[in-house]
Amino acid sequence: MKPAFRYLLVVAISQLAMGWAQACLFTRNVQPERWYDWASALFSGEVTKVEHDRQKSLDIITVRVVETFKGPAGDIATVQIPTRLRTACGLDLPAVGAQVLVALDPGNDSAWVPLKASYAELLREYKSKLQPGEKRPGTTH
Repeated sequence: MKPAFRYLLVVAISQLAMGWAQACLFTRNVQPERWYDWASALFSGEVTKVEHDRQKSLDIITVRVVETFKGPAGDIATVQIPTRLRTACGLDLPAVGAQVLVALDPGNDSAWVPLKASYAELLREYKSKLQPGEKRPGTTH
C-alpha cells in the first residue's frame, strides 16, 4: 500500500471515529439546554418495541410518548440509529418498558438515551424557563 493512500485511509478513519466520539460525548452528561438547541423534537417515552434491521445495520425502537419537551406532541414514535454508532458510544439497546429520552434534529437524525426521573425534572425546569415563542440565539426553538 502506498504511503499517501495509507495516510488518507488513516485520516478518513480518524475523522469517522472523531465524528462518532463527538456524537457520543453529546449524548452523555449534557445539560438540558444543549438537547433543546440540537433537537427539533424532544420527548420522553416508554419503549414498546425493539428491533434490529440487519440489512441496513440499524437499531430501531418504538416508543410510547409520555411527555413532550419540545416539538409537536405525539402518541407513538419509531426512531432508529446506526448500530455501529450505538455500540461505539457504549449504549445498550433499551429493553421493552425502559424509559428513554428521544431527540430528533431537523435533518431527521435521532438519538436516544436512558432517562432518569431526576433528568426529566431538569428538562421540565428548563422548559418552564423559556417564554412562549422564545428562541435562544442560534437555535430553532
